[in-house]
Amino acid sequence: MIRLCTTPLWDKHITNSPYPYLTECFRNTVLQWIPIGIFWLVLPLWLYMLIRQRIKSQTISISALFITKMILTILFLLIQILRIIHYAVLSTEQNDQAILLTSILYIITSITILWLMNYDRLKSVYSSGLLFVFWLVVSLVIVPNVIVYSVNFQQQIKSTKLWTEAACIWLHFIVALGSFIANCFAEKYIPIETISDERPIVPEVYVSFPSRIFCTWVTSLILRGYKKPLTENDCWQLPISERTVTVAHQVQNCMKGINTRTTNISYENISIANPTEDGNRNSLNDLPLIDIKKPLSKYQKKTIFWHALFGAFIDKIIAGGLIKFVHDLFQLTGPLILKLFLNYFTDPTKPKWLGIFYAILLSTIVFCQVIFLRAYFHCQFLVGLRFRSAIIGLVYRKSLKLSNSSKHETTTGEMINLMAIDASHFGEITTQLHMLWSGPFQITIILVLLYQQMQLAIIPGVALLLLMIPINLFLQRIQKKLTSKQLTVKDERIKMMNEILNGIRVLKLYAWEMAFIRSITRIREKELGYIRQKAIIGAISSILWTFTPILVGITIFATYVLLSDSNILTADKAFVSLALFNLLRGPLVSFPNMINSIVDACVSSNRIGKFLNNDEIDKYAVDRVPIELLHGNSVNIENGSFRWSNLFDDPLILKNINLQISQGSLVALVGMVGSGKSSILATLLGEMIKVNGRVSISGKIAYVPQTAWIMNTTLKENILFGRDFDEKLYDQVIEACALEQDLVMLPSKDQTEIGEK
Repeated sequence: MIRLCTTPLWDKHITNSPYPYLTECFRNTVLQWIPIGIFWLVLPLWLYMLIRQRIKSQTISISALFITKMILTILFLLIQILRIIHYAVLSTEQNDQAILLTSILYIITSITILWLMNYDRLKSVYSSGLLFVFWLVVSLVIVPNVIVYSVNFQQQIKSTKLWTEAACIWLHFIVALGSFIANCFAEKYIPIETISDERPIVPEVYVSFPSRIFCTWVTSLILRGYKKPLTENDCWQLPISERTVTVAHQVQNCMKGINTRTTNISYENISIANPTEDGNRNSLNDLPLIDIKKPLSKYQKKTIFWHALFGAFIDKIIAGGLIKFVHDLFQLTGPLILKLFLNYFTDPTKPKWLGIFYAILLSTIVFCQVIFLRAYFHCQFLVGLRFRSAIIGLVYRKSLKLSNSSKHETTTGEMINLMAIDASHFGEITTQLHMLWSGPFQITIILVLLYQQMQLAIIPGVALLLLMIPINLFLQRIQKKLTSKQLTVKDERIKMMNEILNGIRVLKLYAWEMAFIRSITRIREKELGYIRQKAIIGAISSILWTFTPILVGITIFATYVLLSDSNILTADKAFVSLALFNLLRGPLVSFPNMINSIVDACVSSNRIGKFLNNDEIDKYAVDRVPIELLHGNSVNIENGSFRWSNLFDDPLILKNINLQISQGSLVALVGMVGSGKSSILATLLGEMIKVNGRVSISGKIAYVPQTAWIMNTTLKENILFGRDFDEKLYDQVIEACALEQDLVMLPSKDQTEIGEK
């Protein structure tokens, strides 16, 4: 600093001066480097998140706001060039190296901002949080220079140098403030032309950065809900990045080891044509195929599910961790400011401005802490939503492709639990995830600060904290076992309930209600026993961690007073220590919840991973070939032998089958029960294990199983089955199926409610 400045970097007696005054060196170096440092620290993560976008971006058109931001940035760049010319060429003094260095850094940063603004526009960033924070800090750190030069301009003789310096500082401040105001607004959002009745996308994607911080974009929905009950049509549509189709695809690509950046999903492929009438069909069609390859051998390493899940959204998780780190720094700074504030009241010689400064600083720290905490939870809840959506999408698609042997190993109740209970466990872990490192970090810093206050008196408190670690590990092990047992019993209960509901008619006819009630009650009591034991273990853990900060505080205070007669609890020691104890309570109280969430997520990860690694239908069992290669045959089986499972010990169900069915022919398979008619159809669908031979099919397959399935809705909806209503086609289907007489007999014709239940 001696080479850059002729004045000292910091005045040690500033707290005793009648008015606040920062040295020229500090104002031109440290203060000005703060926004530059923030920009270059955050820029790599910002670019990383933009590059990792897997959605094709809609380029924002060049608007008046964009041109205004560019002009202001160019003016700021020209001001820095003007300062360099003034101090390097026109000035004869040799003490301006600090100003020259700062101006050069501002020029490099401004050029980067010009490029970043255009890159944000190409990546559909309607309001940049990085540029908002940068220009805000630039506007604030130049204020001391503005005050000093304004005072000097009034008190000193108006020389050319003073005029030039004051003009540069004021222009610097005005342009920076103008850029900050311009970045308070967002670019105009032009919705993509889609179906007229489609709901608008959530405004959070395209509102300004201040609106995202303070959540003002949701005000219209709150007012709408105040005036009338909200329906689905009143709510916004999720952005593409948060829809199940996208997040399931991302996790699937990570599981397959594919670079997710090579896969793009366009808006047109995912937009829902009719969210009320045709949503189910389009959701099913738009979801990317989830092809989880079965292992080549039983010795092949299985896919670790949670690795792929966390790897797919690692950018959001890292962003949440950085936000949490900044929040923790603000939180730990509070007691230090409080100590200075209390010392101010004990010294009457301190100037009034110092107390006002400490009060404003403490309020600002608390405000920033709240903002960063809200941003952290918003980011983590968003990751939790993606986790749940991805798990539900993967499990659902996997359930449609299970092989016959895998279906026997997996029950319907287990799949329901995977999509409901286990998916929610991963959704809940995200808010506690960063406590794994944040908790020890906070505890370490707090203990260091307590040591500065209480010296060796903290040793008993540290020993008490260390004593809690083995106790907590023991309770965690018990809780993990109970969670695994509870989920197993839950699967059994749901399976039993499904069987009861499906066979309710037979059950009522034979008066078997009491027998099944006793069976369900026995399973439920067993499940409640595990839940009760988990609750007791959780209560013990919570009691221990809740009272630990109190016991630590009492132990440290008592040890400090008893160590020496000279140890007196002054106001600053007592209140600052109590503030640190209060901060210590946060991570310690969060540990039980974090441990519970991690235990549940570990058990759920094993269950989901086991399910996703089940064998699938072999998509290569049936060859799809053009009709010309089959010599006019739509179906061709040559020397085919098939079995239901992939175990070599199982007998062959079909052996040496040869079958050719020509195009346009009507064929019926007739035979006794168990002769293999359904097995032949399963072979054409690829559901049987092909031992040898070849199966070739040309064209599409429509399969109507022996077990009919009717939706619990109107007859018309059952006929449409998710398709759009076409009156002409609908009438043709009714006539072809000879349903006119049946519809006349029904009380509400095709609007009659039907269903299995």
